[in-house]
Amino acid sequence: MTAPIPSHAQLASGQTLTRVLAAGDEIFCASGTLHLSTSALAGDYALPGQSLRLQAGQSWRAPGVLWIQVTAMGTQARIRWSPAVMPVAPARPADWGTRIGALFKHWRAARS
Repeated sequence: MTAPIPSHAQLASGQTLTRVLAAGDEIFCASGTLHLSTSALAGDYALPGQSLRLQAGQSWRAPGVLWIQVTAMGTQARIRWSPAVMPVAPARPADWGTRIGALFKHWRAARS
């Protein structure tokens, strides 16, 4: 069992924090500048890693289950963590049989 993600954290300049985020979890940069790096975890998601900066007042939402590394850049930074409001379900593969059936039904009705 993993420890719950704290609701906030304060990092000194150059200090790094790592966490695992669920799909839909949000990181908000309350002050300072953060460098954020992500890596996908094994599972249903095949997400590419990302590297970005968050300035004070900016937020970022995890598109899937990710391992993140956050580093305070230049000065002290404050972070607020928010879990997803509702769990985000992974994208389902297209049900092509149903879609083609509906298209055929529409086409047949248009020809009548």
